[in-house]
Amino acid sequence: MGRAIEMEKDIDTLKIKIERLENTIRGMCAKLDELDEVVFEYEEESEKAVEEKKEKKDGKKANNKASSNSGKSSNRKDGNSKGQNNANGDGSK
Repeated sequence: MGRAIEMEKDIDTLKIKIERLENTIRGMCAKLDELDEVVFEYEEESEKAVEEKKEKKDGKKANNKASSNSGKSSNRKDGNSKGQNNANGDGSK
């Protein structure tokens, strides 16, 4: 009979330890879920920031291309531009 009582005490002790472990694991899971949410939100924010930076760079590149093209002289249909000579060939008006 003494062995059965000792085994019963051991079983009760094991049950208590298992309950503590379960509670600890639940707490850890809850913390991990919170951290996961925070990390997910951070990743979304950082992805948005990266996309915004890319858009700004792309916008600057597009603006630079447009501004570099605007600096070039345009050819007119009538063939007259600043550097061309007139009918006399001397460039005077």
